[in-house]
Formats: sequence, structure tokens, C-alpha cells
Amino acid sequence: MLFTRVLVPVDFSSASLEALRLAVSVGLREGARLTIMTVDTEPWSKDSDAELQALRRWAVAELPSSLHVDFLVERGSPADRINAQAISGEHDLVVMGTHGKTGLERVMLGSVAETVVRTCAVPVMVTHDRSASSVPEGERHEP
Repeated sequence: MLFTRVLVPVDFSSASLEALRLAVSVGLREGARLTIMTVDTEPWSKDSDAELQALRRWAVAELPSSLHVDFLVERGSPADRINAQAISGEHDLVVMGTHGKTGLERVMLGSVAETVVRTCAVPVMVTHDRSASSVPEGERHEP
């Protein structure tokens, strides 16, 4: 399958950084254009230019100059804005991170990644922070 436009929603977490790295790999292999997007859930307006610059600064170390990248700041519900952008931006893949919450924490807070996987009109690739420090001690599987 050839991907030409990849949407990468981020929340500045280590899981999002892992998703960005994966999306860069896909983008380089497929020749795809990336859209790195963050969603501000605050109801009041902030300085959009400052938010856009913060997004660029966060991502720049992971982006090779040969890759075409757009940056976008949206406001509202993250899952809704991601799904809407996937369609309106004519993306053919969403690559995003998940925090891996389970149990009551996931039930109470919900999972943006889970909602997007269930409701997005385009394929969704989900990853998590794979560093050993992010995995609880009792759940580590050493080779």
C-alpha cells in the first residue's frame, strides 16, 4: 500500500515522539508528506502562532530535511479533530501514540487513540513509548 499523506497527531508525550519517529520512517520509505498536528482542548483562545512554533521546535530534531512536513494546531475534542483532519486533509494514514492506560484509568479518562482507531475513516497505526523506563517493572519482558 502506498501512503502519500500521513497525519501525525501529537500531545508532546514520549508516546507521541515514538509515533513521530515511526511516521518519519513511513514518510521516507513511501515518499509521503507528513502533517504534524496537535489539538488544544482549552476552550479559550491562545496565541496560535506561539503554539505552532512550539510544535515545530518539539518536532524539528526528528525531521530530516528531505521530508515535506506541514504543522497544524486545532482546537476542540482530540478524537473529533483528528478524524475530521484525516478526511479534510485527504490523509491516507494516521500514525499516533498511545499512553497504554488500562483498567479504571482508561475507563475514566478514555483513550483518544482507541476512539480514533474505532471511528477514523482511514487506517490508523498506533505505537507507544517502547523505552524500558515507560514499562511498569512487573510488565517488562527482557530478551
